[in-house]
Amino acid sequence: MYCGIDVGIKKCVAAVITDKVLWIGNYDELEFEDLKAVGVDAPLSFPISGSYRECERRLIEMGIRLFPPKASFFKKVSLKGIEIARKLTSKGFRVFEVYPYATRVILDIAPKVKKRKRSETEKIRKELERFVEIPKSFQKMNHDELDAVISALTVKLFFEGKGTEISGKDGSIIIPNKK
Repeated sequence: MYCGIDVGIKKCVAAVITDKVLWIGNYDELEFEDLKAVGVDAPLSFPISGSYRECERRLIEMGIRLFPPKASFFKKVSLKGIEIARKLTSKGFRVFEVYPYATRVILDIAPKVKKRKRSETEKIRKELERFVEIPKSFQKMNHDELDAVISALTVKLFFEGKGTEISGKDGSIIIPNKK
């Protein structure tokens, strides 16, 4: 089983998947048994210098846009993600930084669709079903839940040999290989 965590300032959403979605809920309610790895949707380090880390500059070169981890509105999310990663690592879990939007772009999961409206999240969910079965009980996911599932999918693909780790001196992120 693989876990994905969408980090938010007020609430963190987690998802657990295998070949299908098994659980989606509040991160604080997650039981961490039998997880192979965890993907955290937040920067897990800060740049040594400048606005972006090396791994982020590589994503930008690939045409994938993102927020700088030190941006005032985003720094709290980064700090919370780092805290979650440290906690999980100390419990023995393998934890990776992921970026669901990068996964959507690389795997062509509705990359041009914004995720704030129900009709838009529905398009993303439908395309996501090419990669993971989504039972009826999880059909009406919001954008945070979708990001948690996509985060888990990214880690799953990486462990299946279908992903790459982009590393630099100041951090790393895993992404799927192009299909």
